[in-house]
Amino acid sequence: MLTIDWLLCAALAVAVGAWWMTGLEARRRIVALASLVALVTGVVAVLDHRWQAAGGVAVAVLLLVSALAGKLREDRKPLRVPYVSGALFALLGVVAFGLLYVFVITGLPAPSGEHPVGVRDFELSDESRKGVLAAGDDEPRRLLVRVWYPAGDVAGLSPRPYFNEIEAETTASGLGSVMGMPFFFQYLKHSATNSYENAPLLDGAASQPVVIYSHGYTSFPGQNTALLEELASHGYIVFSVQHTYDSSPVVFPNGDVAGLDPALFAEMEKLATEMSEDQRLSFVGATFDERRRGTRASYERSMRDGQRIPSVSAAVWRADRIFVHDRLEAGEVPGEVVDIVAAGDLGSVGEIGMSFGGSTTGGVCMVDPRCAAGVNLDGGDYDFQPFNRNVPAPFLMVYSDLDELAAVVSGDPDATGHGFNDFSYERHETAGLRSDVHRLMVDGVTHLGVSDFSLFMRMPWRRPLFGSIDAGAIIGIQNDFVRGFFDRHLRGIDNGFPAGEYARYSGDVRPYRNDGLREWWLAANPVDRTVQVVLETSLGELEVALYPERAPLSTAQFLAHVDAGHYDGASFYRATRRSRGSSIEVVQGGLLAHVMGADSEGLEAYSEAESAFPPVAHETTDRTGIPNERGSIAFARLDPGTANSEFFFNVQDNPVLDTGYTAEGRDGHGYATFGRVLRGMRVLERIQRLPSDAPTAMEMLQGQILEEPVVIRRAYRVAAAEG
Repeated sequence: MLTIDWLLCAALAVAVGAWWMTGLEARRRIVALASLVALVTGVVAVLDHRWQAAGGVAVAVLLLVSALAGKLREDRKPLRVPYVSGALFALLGVVAFGLLYVFVITGLPAPSGEHPVGVRDFELSDESRKGVLAAGDDEPRRLLVRVWYPAGDVAGLSPRPYFNEIEAETTASGLGSVMGMPFFFQYLKHSATNSYENAPLLDGAASQPVVIYSHGYTSFPGQNTALLEELASHGYIVFSVQHTYDSSPVVFPNGDVAGLDPALFAEMEKLATEMSEDQRLSFVGATFDERRRGTRASYERSMRDGQRIPSVSAAVWRADRIFVHDRLEAGEVPGEVVDIVAAGDLGSVGEIGMSFGGSTTGGVCMVDPRCAAGVNLDGGDYDFQPFNRNVPAPFLMVYSDLDELAAVVSGDPDATGHGFNDFSYERHETAGLRSDVHRLMVDGVTHLGVSDFSLFMRMPWRRPLFGSIDAGAIIGIQNDFVRGFFDRHLRGIDNGFPAGEYARYSGDVRPYRNDGLREWWLAANPVDRTVQVVLETSLGELEVALYPERAPLSTAQFLAHVDAGHYDGASFYRATRRSRGSSIEVVQGGLLAHVMGADSEGLEAYSEAESAFPPVAHETTDRTGIPNERGSIAFARLDPGTANSEFFFNVQDNPVLDTGYTAEGRDGHGYATFGRVLRGMRVLERIQRLPSDAPTAMEMLQGQILEEPVVIRRAYRVAAAEG
């Protein structure tokens, strides 16, 4: 507690104690004086945003009034022990102390890394987007960005408060307004972080891993400060974007304040009080069929009705994140953060967000190839791009206690909760197969508890808002799982994630398995059964799901080459990009890199190249139902029926390669697709970006042959999963 808290409590204790001492000659004067001290102290505290002192102020007023009133009759009758009034004042004093004790003032736990943490705020403005949300028609999109980074010498500097004075008046007040209590979070101005404003950057910092974060809806950039400090202390540079007008009030570095959009109150009230049957089913439906139907219907209804979050905010936040990343990567930032931005590796970053920020992270990772790994901290999928699609990057989904959520939604305290993102980030037929998609649930924590907030309230009042889990435990879980995940998938550290983290928090965290979705889907759609193959390349692994029921001939042909070891030592040798004049974006590989060179005989050599197997009959995409979409694999060919060993991956959607397309000189037969990337899409994107100006005798392939082919070291089947 604060010093002023103790002064208030001490003054109240003296006043209440003196109230009981009827034999004390100066009893009334002591009660009055101590009450007056408590009153003044409490008022000062309340004016300084320690609103919990209001309880002490009320008790002090009662004591002071009672003492003054009692003085008038002190000489008219003997005084008796004030059992009733004394007990009442003692009880009220305990309540006043309890308010101060429960709403604890505490610093954030110290991060575990070796580096001190610096923090700076800066503004980025997108002139290409004006009039966004509540902005004026000519107002560009203004965004506050806060950056945490590994710092050098911080001697003589003081840690930043959780909210500074102006943030307490604006940001914290706006956040509380959403709950109907503008004052609620203002007391956090008295809590200290572990970040030092404008601290010097760590000497020699270069190519540091970068993470980009978004807060929850109506929230603020420091909502998960303990986690972001933890990352920075281990060498990460973390940029947090505050999404203006969908957030609490924004305080820009020049002192401007962008207030909370009044329309948000109606939106949040509607979310809190209205739940359609579709929404209810998506959370607590008894079967996958009910929950999937409810999820789709709920999304379609919200888009049809123009609900702000999915129909407007999802695209705005995704654009915000990509804009900020673009500006950072281009170095187009204010001078005070140029050195920090330059010290980060912005070509391949970690993306993270809490609640709606987590939903945004999923959307960003679906479209931005710079997302090397993504984390969703208890967010839904309002973006909906990841629905029934494989997220291209490794992904960590952290759920709060789903059973507690189900109890609230259904009104049944014994209800069993289900993941509200069961149908996102993985295709239904391969759900649970990816080793780089992790889902976990934290017992005893509510949605709002997946933040810093549990630190600032003690039990039992903390439970309904933030959950029953120990505050230190939920902070540790966030810190360790997120850092372990990014260390593994962003830094490439072989740390065994997540086995150690599960062992450390075995009493609070459990894996959330999504295999049941795959089993349910395949029982109803056996044509979607898959066989998995791994291609180990010099740039990383590709795992591919093949469809033997949908494309039996092509799948059998590819597996024959895999089983015979023909692709061991083969390579990826061709990459096309629309930016270089191609009409398609693919990466091609197989056995025939040697016939692509300048000394080969061109297409004739390609068509006559020897293979251990005869060509495979052509399977059309309208038959297989697998379009040439991003992540699909297809056989390369000349004429239909000539495909053999050469294959390509679609790096972007290429509908011109589908059956039936006859424009641009296409023959209309399309290219035979037979599988989809399960994990490793980022490997393909890296291959596509490699220099591709090797000489070739084939005029049509000029500018498409890799200067250094990417070797396929080994190709093998993955053991079949049960179900």
